[in-house]
This record gives sequence, structure tokens and C-alpha cells, in this order.
Amino acid sequence: MTFEARVAFVVFFFAVWLFFGLMAWAAVAVLRRGRGALVALPLALLGAAVAGMLVPVLGWQNAAGFFVSLCAATAGGFAGAIAGVAFASRMGPASPPVDATKRPERETEAATKRETP
Repeated sequence: MTFEARVAFVVFFFAVWLFFGLMAWAAVAVLRRGRGALVALPLALLGAAVAGMLVPVLGWQNAAGFFVSLCAATAGGFAGAIAGVAFASRMGPASPPVDATKRPERETEAATKRETP
């Protein structure tokens, strides 16, 4: 196998692992309704790439290892996305709960109408 083919093969693996990490991130983003999801994206992709890469490094270099690496990349993507959302929620602005007693009174519609001369 030529050097270019080996590079293309490795790039294909990383693209697949990153795709699975992206799908995990999208699932977490939908469940969180987008809160903190943008911060979590790089962590999800990093987690997917590292988890997917660890499988062949640990010796699973056959077809079963490929499928195990896909599962590992998905799990790494979920772990990275959840860690990123947790980080974003901790670092985000703290908004106190809304207290209904401190809201201004709304005037009724009848009180706000002016009589025109």
C-alpha cells in the first residue's frame, strides 16, 4: 500500500469517528435544547476522535475493531458533549429565578385608555 493510500485510509477513519461524534453531540444538543451546545461541540469531536483512535492503538486492528471503534467514538462523543454542556452551564451567566412578587403591576386595559376630546 502506498503512503498516500495509508494517509487516505487514516483520514477516512477520522472522518467516520468525527461523524459519529457529531451525531452524539447533536443528540445531546437536542436533549438540552441547545443550551451550552456550541461550547460542547469541540469537546464532543475531540472525545470521539480520541476514543475511536484508542481502539486500534490497543490492538483491535481487524473488522471487529473497526465496529468497536465506532461504538467507542460514539461513547466518546457523548462523554465529550456532556462534559462540554456541564462546563458551559457552570461558566455561563447565573440568572436568578424570576420572582413574581417583584414584577411591576400591569395596568388594566381600561385604565390605559385615554379619552380623546
